[in-house]
Amino acid sequence: MDTKLLATFLIVALLPGCAESASPSTMLASMAAGATGQGIRAERVVREGLEFPTAIASPRDGSGRMFVIEREGRIRVLDRDGRLLPEAYYTREVTTDDIEQGLLGLAFDPDFSNNGRIYIAYSGASAGERYGMVLRRLQAADPAANRFDGKDELVMRVEGLVANHNGGDIHFGPDGMLYWSIGAGTGEPADHVHASKTDNLRGKILRIDVREGAGGERNTCGGKGRAPYAIPADNPFAGKRGECGEIWVYGLRNPWRFGIDAANGNLWIGDVGKDREELSVYRSGDNRDLGFPRCQGSHAYPSTGATDCPSKTGTTGPVFEYAGGDHGRCAITGGLVYRGAKPSLRGAYVFSDSCSSELLVGRLSADGKLKVDSTASGIGSGYGTIASFGEDQDNELWFINHENGGVYRVR
Repeated sequence: MDTKLLATFLIVALLPGCAESASPSTMLASMAAGATGQGIRAERVVREGLEFPTAIASPRDGSGRMFVIEREGRIRVLDRDGRLLPEAYYTREVTTDDIEQGLLGLAFDPDFSNNGRIYIAYSGASAGERYGMVLRRLQAADPAANRFDGKDELVMRVEGLVANHNGGDIHFGPDGMLYWSIGAGTGEPADHVHASKTDNLRGKILRIDVREGAGGERNTCGGKGRAPYAIPADNPFAGKRGECGEIWVYGLRNPWRFGIDAANGNLWIGDVGKDREELSVYRSGDNRDLGFPRCQGSHAYPSTGATDCPSKTGTTGPVFEYAGGDHGRCAITGGLVYRGAKPSLRGAYVFSDSCSSELLVGRLSADGKLKVDSTASGIGSGYGTIASFGEDQDNELWFINHENGGVYRVR
């Protein structure tokens, strides 16, 4: 096969979901024009120098820097003027055997400016890490430096993820706990019964305590021996024999990107589906089972045509969903609730789809569903474009284009 054609094929099949979500014809369909889009626009800040970025985050240390991770295992730095520094901040060997593997998540400790702690999530490459998702802590000797100098340590590992549907996003909540999304793994929904069970860590969002001094015996699902994290006592399965204390919510297929609203701690979860893409909101007190694989959105799986799946199963249904192929969409990219300075956007949820490349802006209506407007991002449709959102130190939104390496700011 021609190398240029092969490269194009790989990009078209790329993150954050699995290409089974839509046919090639729908992947190239034009996006829906939608409504007003809240009057927002995308400004491209970085045009070249990045290769397949997967996430962007701010250290919130007053430096104005933004950190971007590349799938191949590099952390890069943008200075306060948005210039990409030529030298990588940190490099690590990761597994990229499958196009959905690699360095996938980045989160800064809320006290990073003082303690220099950074967390990364990636597909393990070394002998002891293979076939798993790995959470590692980097301890920077100088938090203000633009090149990492320090030590790192393994925090935990989730086994059984050999190819795609890995999840991999990480965030600190306003409670100081670290949240980590884990996909159900490769295969069909029929292979993902484990996502609805709480005796394993796949198809879940985990919640752990990584604060200074936190540690303890590993939970049943975390492995043997002591671990450099603790299971919060208010986790639903903490201390329960045969269940995983790390679990916070479950019943997910591929929670590639999720966000935590700093105002209330609500989790907004974009779950990449096989037949349907869905966005769920978990609030304190909700049923923690989000339904997969019995449900895909409000539809039973396999589909019977009925749309009453959550009520029949007693699980929590999505606030927004769509079929793969609708309006050229095929793989949801979860975003963030906007808490910046733009009054018209404040409190809205901003997200995307990595095929249609549109910016989607939603607000919850009285019936609990998300009313969504669409606006053009200026990025052409394709597969693997808008792959992740992040916030700067002023709570303004940024996003990355995995396909062309672009970094954008929402204006």
